[in-house]
Amino acid sequence: MESVSQHHAPQASDAGEGSLFEALDHIEHDVSDLVEALSLLGIKRCGQCRKFFRVTEPGALFDSGELVCYACLPEWWSSVSERTRVQDREKLEGRLSSWLRKYHHAEVVREETGKADITDDRFQLVVHCNECRGSGKLLEGERCRFCNGLGTVRLVAPR
Repeated sequence: MESVSQHHAPQASDAGEGSLFEALDHIEHDVSDLVEALSLLGIKRCGQCRKFFRVTEPGALFDSGELVCYACLPEWWSSVSERTRVQDREKLEGRLSSWLRKYHHAEVVREETGKADITDDRFQLVVHCNECRGSGKLLEGERCRFCNGLGTVRLVAPR
């Protein structure tokens, strides 16, 4: 008789698990609908930390096809820049550097040849010089005064 009652217990458990999965599926669907509704109200989510931000707050999220908040930017950039083709990364660098300057008070720091890198707690990004388009030379063939002929500038933003 024990074996019969043991045999029935798993079936009851399976039925309970089925309804549990249905309930979980329903909750996931409701949460998805809620996130979509928030989006309609101008609230979007960081793809990294999953926090919500108002789209009306300038500079809250950087849109690279995936939304990333300012706090997640250093870790995200480290990951993205490693796995992105050079040409695509340069385009993304240009958009990111413009966004950082416009919304987060990033400054362009001219690099001096032979000088050590700036190391502190600020977010730093080396990007192609906009003035010479990364060539290091201006139209007249002289060395670019914005990047000292290196073709790159360092962009530094507070954390």
